[in-house]
Order: sequence, then C-alpha cells, then structure tokens
Amino acid sequence: MAINGEKKGKWSSEAVLDLYSKLLTEIWETVSALIGESILEFLFKLAIQKLKGKHSFLLTLKISEEGISWDGLRGTCQGKPPIEIHRGFQSLVTHLFDLFAALTEGVISRELFPKVLPRVREAERMIARR
Repeated sequence: MAINGEKKGKWSSEAVLDLYSKLLTEIWETVSALIGESILEFLFKLAIQKLKGKHSFLLTLKISEEGISWDGLRGTCQGKPPIEIHRGFQSLVTHLFDLFAALTEGVISRELFPKVLPRVREAERMIARR
C-alpha cells in the first residue's frame, strides 16, 4: 500500500481505527449471540472504565445494547499517533478477553482468539511500517 509522506500519519491512524472497528464489531456479533447484548454492553463498559486513566479516548466509544458507535471516537482520535490508538484498543481487547474468560471459563476466548489475533498482528504491522 503506497502512502505518500504527507498523509502517512493520518492514513495510519484511520487504518488502525478501521481495523479495530471491524474487529470490535466482529467481537460484538460473536459474543452477543453467546451471552446477550445487555451483558456484553456491561462488559465493554467495565473494560473501558478500567482503561480510562491510561486511554481516555476510549470513553468516546458509545456502547449500548444495539452495539458500538464510533461517531465521537473518530474526532477524538484525530491527530493521535497510530501507536497510541493501537495500544488503547489492544488493551481493550485484552481486558475483554480477561472478562470473557472469567465469565465463561474460556469458551468465548476459544471462539474469538482465531479471529482476533490476526487482526491485532495486522495492526502491529501497520504501526511498524510507519
């Protein structure tokens, strides 16, 4: 993917956001079918609250029983380094997995791990190419 120097940072931040948007949507669809939207909403909010001190931009994700809204987050992340965005979402995914494992003794994690790991690695490769 050729990226000119002028738009490289913006493109990289947007690409990382797009990757995690798709990943979290896939997590939402998979897990909500297993445990329900209300419980999943609670778990997402719990994970975000735990990370708010270190990755405050995650607070602009709007979580409801209908899913995840990215509207406020994109504006908040404008100008943030892609690595910071990646670390925040990587931490969110890690905390979600911890909660899923505690709740379901690994059933959800086994279902999600093959879907999540390649996407997180892809984000790491994006960051490394900068």
